[in-house]
Amino acid sequence: MKSGHWRRVLCKRAPAGHFWVSLVCFALLVIVSFLLFEQPIQNFLSHLELYRPDTPAQKNQLALLLIALLALDVLLPVPSSVVALLAVAALGGLGGYLVIFIGLCLGAWLGYALGAGYFRVLSGRLGLHQRTPGPLAQKLGTLSLICLRGVPVLAETSVVAAGMQRYPLGAFVLVTTLANAGLALAYSAIGSFLVDENVLLVTLLASMVLPGLFIASYSLLRKLRKPTPQPALHGRFEVSYDYPVHFTDHLFELHNRCLHQQLTTGQHGRVTVLIFADEHLLQCNRQLSGQIETWFASHARDLHLKAAPIAVAAGELSKTAEVLQQLYAEMLKHGLDRHCYVLAIGGGALLDSVGYACATFHRGIRLIRLPSTVLAQNDAGIGVKNGINAFGQKNLLGAFYPATAVINDFQLLTSLGRRDQIAGLAEAVKVALIKDEAFFQWMEAHADALARFDHPASRHAIRRCAELHLGHITGAGDPFERGNGRPLDYGHWAAHKLENLSQHRLRHGEAVAVGMALDALYANALGLLSDTDSARVLNLLHRLGFDLCPAELTLKDTAGRFKVMLGLEEFRQHLGGQLSIPMLNRIGASIDLHEIDDRLMEQALLRLSSRGNAPVNVSEGYAQ
Repeated sequence: MKSGHWRRVLCKRAPAGHFWVSLVCFALLVIVSFLLFEQPIQNFLSHLELYRPDTPAQKNQLALLLIALLALDVLLPVPSSVVALLAVAALGGLGGYLVIFIGLCLGAWLGYALGAGYFRVLSGRLGLHQRTPGPLAQKLGTLSLICLRGVPVLAETSVVAAGMQRYPLGAFVLVTTLANAGLALAYSAIGSFLVDENVLLVTLLASMVLPGLFIASYSLLRKLRKPTPQPALHGRFEVSYDYPVHFTDHLFELHNRCLHQQLTTGQHGRVTVLIFADEHLLQCNRQLSGQIETWFASHARDLHLKAAPIAVAAGELSKTAEVLQQLYAEMLKHGLDRHCYVLAIGGGALLDSVGYACATFHRGIRLIRLPSTVLAQNDAGIGVKNGINAFGQKNLLGAFYPATAVINDFQLLTSLGRRDQIAGLAEAVKVALIKDEAFFQWMEAHADALARFDHPASRHAIRRCAELHLGHITGAGDPFERGNGRPLDYGHWAAHKLENLSQHRLRHGEAVAVGMALDALYANALGLLSDTDSARVLNLLHRLGFDLCPAELTLKDTAGRFKVMLGLEEFRQHLGGQLSIPMLNRIGASIDLHEIDDRLMEQALLRLSSRGNAPVNVSEGYAQ
């Protein structure tokens, strides 16, 4: 039974994960042997140097003694180089060569046996059985075994390590035998030359210098053998997105085919659909849920609606971790997979949270957005960003995830209150200011109609705004915002902070309007934007009905600093590095500023708050 245990331990692969446990044991064994035997061996060798054998029997006895010393070098503090040169001096070149060669081979095999046997049994007793090679197991190679044969201490350690790591026995014997033959030849050649010259002192000095030469040679070989760094593997691929934005009316009338085409194009078999809808929208349009179910029932052959539209909290209340978990739970409950569709019906906040859930559930559920607010139809619903608020930060968690399609049904906007209808126009003003002077001029000409939410004017504003947003996303070369430039975030650094300060009393569009007015005054103070253009910006926002001086704008902290100014640092963190604030240099164009003068920005804030909501006479310019 005991021999069977030994056989099992020796047959296992090396416990490389605990290689150092056994190596420490070996080091302790060597240290103990040095403490116990170093001085006696040195004394023995000093006397042996004076001994000169005369008869063949004496030479044979000396040869066996020297072979034993070289073989036991793996355990005892034997100066192998001294013993090797002593063998040449006492037995001649050929005799010394044979003694050195045999002794070195026996020592290497003994070290291998110790590593493969004793220390492996020790690891087995400790229960250290692992089959994965350790780091040193990968470093010990054939060249190391060859070069380390002449290096004190490392020569012994390398053969023990080879045994522990199950270096192939056949290859080990061949490699070490050839290396030992070369090493023995070097010792015998040097020893013969020095003995012939009768230089005993030089012989002893050579016994100390030779290992140093081996160490230097090994270091040089390692440097020369350093592998050439392999070039990194580089792959490049592109993902193409088809991103349609449709405009329609009465989407869920039975004759309207717009949604049906989007759900069934390229599909085989029946398509499964789950709907999340803004609870406020469902309350204001009580017939909407029934219309949706009737519409899906009429297309039951192609479409399967999993459940009646599921109500989700409206506005910023939908952008919480709790709502996200609710969305995940519903998708899991109804067994959605990556071939199913989710329809999100609601404002920009709901589209953000549902989009984030779809982006992360099964790593991507197909999503169709049905925006139900002006802001969502002309801006939020068009973008590819999704996310929720967390840790007091707006949109801290999120993902870039393009929807399969966006469908704008203008009829969903007719039940909105006037405040929500107007709030969404702020994004239209924003995109006109940074991209399209002609569109801004059109909005100035139709400001009264837009303020009344006149349908023809509102339809045109929504479509043109959506067109400009989509053009930026698909044509600016940075749809996932890898860089710092964010022209579509004009006015947003202050808007995000104002929303938080108001605890979302302010609509996103209302806060953006204030942020644009503030930045227009700052650009004017810098000399970037003319008096006339800054006045035009403020006047248009005023005519559309925006309050440009909400109470949150002038809130101060205990140090007397305007709280909204903290939004600059929060915006920098949101960008992930360098601050980048888009600023107008004329109507229809912007540049990025990477530094903001706090003093000038506070002056602009005071100018905006002192102005209140009074209109500006453009012909007179804006007073400095």
